[in-house]
Amino acid sequence: MFSKKQVIILIILLFVLVGAILLYWQKYGKWSWQEEVQTVPSTATASPGATSSVLPGEKGERDIVMEDVAAKIASLSPEAPVLGGKWFVDRFWFVDGSNNSFYVEYEDGHILRELFLLADTSQAPDKISYTQKAYFTPGESGWMLQSGQDDTSGRSLILYEYSQDSGRWVKKN
Repeated sequence: MFSKKQVIILIILLFVLVGAILLYWQKYGKWSWQEEVQTVPSTATASPGATSSVLPGEKGERDIVMEDVAAKIASLSPEAPVLGGKWFVDRFWFVDGSNNSFYVEYEDGHILRELFLLADTSQAPDKISYTQKAYFTPGESGWMLQSGQDDTSGRSLILYEYSQDSGRWVKKN
């Protein structure tokens, strides 16, 4: 079937492959497809933005709202995450000119959802309450409204995404 020379070459190639894998693991400590796990001191979510390196005096109203929603997304979502996962926030879309009217995209690693929320920041930062205006699921050509009313459709939106480098939500447009 195989000659002795072919078997020896195969064994040598196998040792080289195993050695390369061990060296890669030793140097990087993780595989390229693995994300770094971020520890967040919140029992509600594993979302970035629940904590920030920015001092409280430097935070604007949007920063406070984004951090609060990221920490509370599990209780704000009308459905539970699947397969024992936890909800975490991907991005915020604030209605241009508003600090309290926004869309929040969130996921659990398996499914993606979006809420349109209205924040009552009159008692911020200690207590912020939210009114769910609309709930969306992904569709073939965008978000599909599942419940509520999307009364800001078509207005300009300002995107915020979490930056691992700065440890805060950053405006993208």
